[in-house]
Amino acid sequence: MRTLYIDLASNKGFLALVTEQSVLASDHIDQRIGDHALLPRLETVLGVGGGGWKDITHIACVVGPGGFMSLRVGVALANTLSDQLGIPSTGIHLSDVYLARSSKEQGVGSSILWLHSTKKTELFVRGFGDAAKIWPEATHVTLEQLSAFSFQLSGMYWCGELIPEHRAAITSAAKVDELPLQSLEDILPAFLAHQKYQKQILKPWYGRGW
Repeated sequence: MRTLYIDLASNKGFLALVTEQSVLASDHIDQRIGDHALLPRLETVLGVGGGGWKDITHIACVVGPGGFMSLRVGVALANTLSDQLGIPSTGIHLSDVYLARSSKEQGVGSSILWLHSTKKTELFVRGFGDAAKIWPEATHVTLEQLSAFSFQLSGMYWCGELIPEHRAAITSAAKVDELPLQSLEDILPAFLAHQKYQKQILKPWYGRGW
């Protein structure tokens, strides 16, 4: 199993060639990278990983949330490669990547909030563990709406990508501590190996349903 991992959704984009045991090669990229620069970077990752396009067996793409054009480029690339190479793919929500990187497995906190800033006063939230009772799915909320739950959120942990204003509001008003994260390279092999792959057309997730 050689999975090509494509993430143009995160603030720090990431490309990687991954087996069940290790990350063979990777590249941190700007999420705003253009089509003309993306393919050469992918070819470099494949070359460093000791193979080429024909050696990829699966495609895993982070489908959102993220910038409008970044998601379109990343998902379109994943769909094109899956079709042309005749291999299965899977779409991954960014919240699941952060949960896999969290230290929940090490016993830190049973209530975890994934938070992702989208605008100055708006963000996405999803709850895991006890927090799933409030937000079982990724939900678009205002900072004011989130703050209304401050009493219930006290003592929980958060992970994700927040702008400084949101980070300050969450840690001060709700007293929610940031959860330590494992490196992406450490969790990717097992995480990707447990995904469900199939022949399909992936769609970007912009925050209006899964």
